[in-house]
Amino acid sequence: MKSPLRRSITLAALSAGALAALPIAHAQTDWPARPVTFLEPYGPGTTLDAITRVLAERLGTQWKVPVIVDHKAGANGVIGTDYVARAAADGYTVLFTGPGHYTNEVLMSKVPYDVGRDFKPVARLASVMLVLVVPTNSPFHSVKELVDHAKKNPGKLTYSSGGSGSSQHLAAASFQQVAGVELMHVPYKTQSAAVIDIISGEVNFGFAALTTAAAQLKGGKLRALAVTGPRRSQALPDLPTVAELGYPGWEYFSFNAVFVPTATPDEVVRRISDGLSAQMRSPAMADLARAQGFENDFADVTAWSAAQASERKKWQDLIRVSGAKLE
Repeated sequence: MKSPLRRSITLAALSAGALAALPIAHAQTDWPARPVTFLEPYGPGTTLDAITRVLAERLGTQWKVPVIVDHKAGANGVIGTDYVARAAADGYTVLFTGPGHYTNEVLMSKVPYDVGRDFKPVARLASVMLVLVVPTNSPFHSVKELVDHAKKNPGKLTYSSGGSGSSQHLAAASFQQVAGVELMHVPYKTQSAAVIDIISGEVNFGFAALTTAAAQLKGGKLRALAVTGPRRSQALPDLPTVAELGYPGWEYFSFNAVFVPTATPDEVVRRISDGLSAQMRSPAMADLARAQGFENDFADVTAWSAAQASERKKWQDLIRVSGAKLE
């Protein structure tokens, strides 16, 4: 039987523990109680940025707090990603990123974080297929013509990308393998610069995000031969997929996704995921995604968490196949 003194000490300890837990529970219950930052590890004007900014505006209204879009570019996305990894795990600093989240671990000899250990997945916003484009004065009017020429002239046909290990580079490296051709990679600092030199004819072709190439396609400065997705693009429904043109099963699409520091409370993660879901599933955001060339295939925290091992392996394997390296 406990003495009155021991019982008093036990109750005091329990009360102290309960009081100590109150700030954490209170913080979780009140989230969001102050401005939230959506951080992109790249500069403004990317395909990711287009949808992040609209989400920030709409979620600011939904959550009744300001939602700020910030950029911390550099080192192929590592600087901004590391910033979020080290941020307070309270749901007020949220990472919006793409495949570089996984690929930088293989592209570079060392990064200051581990994506499996230091981040908790929140959601995949959308998938982004690319479009295979050539200059309008190109002799190639089909994927078959392009591949036939490449087979007769190994190593001579050039393609541009937004840099070694970029989505455009990985798409071309993967296609090169399935088509059985040898191509010459010409990397640029940005995807926009890569597209400009396709238009000018400095390079023979390239894969580009629809948001980057849309104006040039409309203006007749580029010719599209195919899209890289598993199905036709909602934005370009008359354009065939590469798979339809003799490469069954081949597909390539990038993604935009959301992560937070790994110690972020599950309740807060769920609230962020639910907010994103409500907006991405709305008719207005669905229309925007189609206009921007995104496939609106939102995955919530449960589905996106379950996909992490396979996504990490897939993207890192693509880097190994491409041979890309950044130092």
